[in-house]
Amino acid sequence: MTQEHEGRATLRREASAEILLERADASASVGDMTRAEQYYVAALAAGGGEKTIVERLLRVCVADRRYPVAAEYAERYLHRHPQDLDIKFAAASIHAALGQHDRAILLLESIVEKRQRWSEAHYALASVLRDRGQAVATADFHDLQYLKLSPNGPLAETARARLSRAAP
Repeated sequence: MTQEHEGRATLRREASAEILLERADASASVGDMTRAEQYYVAALAAGGGEKTIVERLLRVCVADRRYPVAAEYAERYLHRHPQDLDIKFAAASIHAALGQHDRAILLLESIVEKRQRWSEAHYALASVLRDRGQAVATADFHDLQYLKLSPNGPLAETARARLSRAAP
């Protein structure tokens, strides 16, 4: 294959992915999440920007309450990009919504280990630990971390309330 032919093939793939992405976004904007998902998957297959498309796939699947499918997309992506903390956080949230606390905790612990100043990750980890009903001291630690990092944040009141309930 000549370099010129390869260049044209790449241009066709990119244009195709772009058009599919536009169609996916249009479908999502009118609430047709199933069609949006199909277009996003097609855009991925056509060589579209993986992270952007996976983020949008997760949004439409969650909006459509298709959490198991969203978790599958996130996990597939994380298998190839294990250091992507944004998708990892989304995956943890999805797993928590599914009641898969062990997986959510594992992902969130990995996040706070790498990005210790991410207050929302600390809050989410405290929440999942409390939902599981174990490790109250660890949950308190992460609520305190949230409050240190975001003392006036949108979740500060809840974090404080959880701490005061945990106090003897």
